[in-house]
Amino acid sequence: MITINMGRLRGYWRDRFGLRARMAASYVLVTAAAVIVVEAIAIAFTIPSLLANQDLVTRVRYTAQAYADAVANASTSTNQVTLPSGFVLGQPDSSLGPGKVKTQAYGLEIPQITGAYPDGGAPLSLAIVFSSDSHVLASSYPARYPVGSDALSVLPYGPKSVVVGENGQISDVTGGQVAWVVVQIVQVSGKPLGSIKNIGALVYVQAPVQTQTIGSFAAAEPLLVPGLVVLALAVPVGTLFGLLTTRGVVRRLRRLASTTATFAYGDFAQRVAPGPPDEVGKLERNFNQMASRLEAAMARERLLAEKSARLAERSRISRELHDSISQDLFSLSLLAGGLEKALPLDSPVRAEVQTLAETVQSTNREMRALLLELRPTTLDEKGLVPALEELASNYSARLGVKVDADLEPVSLAPAAEVAALRIAQEGMANAIKHAHATTIRLRMHRRGELVEISVSDDGEGFVPNGNGAGQGLGLRLMRERVDELGGSLMIESREGAGTTVSAMLPMVSL
Repeated sequence: MITINMGRLRGYWRDRFGLRARMAASYVLVTAAAVIVVEAIAIAFTIPSLLANQDLVTRVRYTAQAYADAVANASTSTNQVTLPSGFVLGQPDSSLGPGKVKTQAYGLEIPQITGAYPDGGAPLSLAIVFSSDSHVLASSYPARYPVGSDALSVLPYGPKSVVVGENGQISDVTGGQVAWVVVQIVQVSGKPLGSIKNIGALVYVQAPVQTQTIGSFAAAEPLLVPGLVVLALAVPVGTLFGLLTTRGVVRRLRRLASTTATFAYGDFAQRVAPGPPDEVGKLERNFNQMASRLEAAMARERLLAEKSARLAERSRISRELHDSISQDLFSLSLLAGGLEKALPLDSPVRAEVQTLAETVQSTNREMRALLLELRPTTLDEKGLVPALEELASNYSARLGVKVDADLEPVSLAPAAEVAALRIAQEGMANAIKHAHATTIRLRMHRRGELVEISVSDDGEGFVPNGNGAGQGLGLRLMRERVDELGGSLMIESREGAGTTVSAMLPMVSL
């Protein structure tokens, strides 16, 4: 039986596709927001046009009603429209041309046009009075709509049935659009509440629409439908585009996450191959820099730990030698001294006992010198000059040797400082152990671009060999250490005239 952990399965797909899905969703949301903004802008431009057109239709209706009342009052007949001679429809002194609209208090200005405009031009503001059988009774444009002509053949709504009583509408005509309306002419007898009589005539008024605006909300469909189509396509296209464009970024982020996980488990050598210099690339480069610095810090920590371990071991050996061998040598020295005092002056073993006491005393001095070499120094904490001063003070206090220290503060590399301290330790230890010196001179001074450190003693001395043969291990190690730093080592010694060990070390450029 196979058990499926749905929680882990959901977590796997969330981790695998979560980022890509979120980035794809961001593309979709941005596209949808852009479409919505465009639609909002289109509607924002459409609504003022709708309001302007509605205002134009209202003014056309008011103008037609005003002309209907004027024609009813001017009619000389009570059963039909009979206009007196000289009746003028429109304003004779108007200069309003084709395609123009001029508003008045409640309506529109209708010009009385005496001439004729070319056919096919922009529509005009005009008014026509016609009978129920469609014969023109009066016109503001006699040259185009003369009295007695058929009105239905030239009006925008066509030669079909006359639509009366509507609020008006906008229609396409040659050269543009017009807002138009047809109202009936009625007569009212008796005031204030008289009877209303239809005298069988109508008034038609039109005015040109100024701009190519949308005449109704239904006409806004050409703007809305494309936006809705784009919005519908944005979801699958944006999702696919988001998945494709984020695939490389997600792959790089996964590689970075895998490397950081390996790094967290202690593999500090791991690095990420940096990609393009984008945000993820900056993150990859910053990670590599952090890893390098952390690896260097860990290496320094290991060196410090090793150094601490060595110092601790040296301290332990120094304590063991002091607590065991030094104490035994001291007891042997007391026994030899007591035995020498107990023996008579003519005893044949007295000379051997004296030799034993001198040997024990010499061994004890060498042991103390060895303990000083093993003792940890304060170089890292206090610096080179304090460490050398402490070394000189210890030799004077513990071994009874006069140490003359003349030390000038200098600037050396850390490795050169260690070498200088070891040279001083080895030189002073050799002066005690081998030369049996009573006075030691420790010097450190600048010599141009070099630093000279020297150890001189008044001991027994020796005959140095130019090729290094016959020299002890300490002197050979001292020479190797100086050679590694690019310096030089000189040894001057004569039997019975003491020894001088001088090393030249390069300074640090400031």
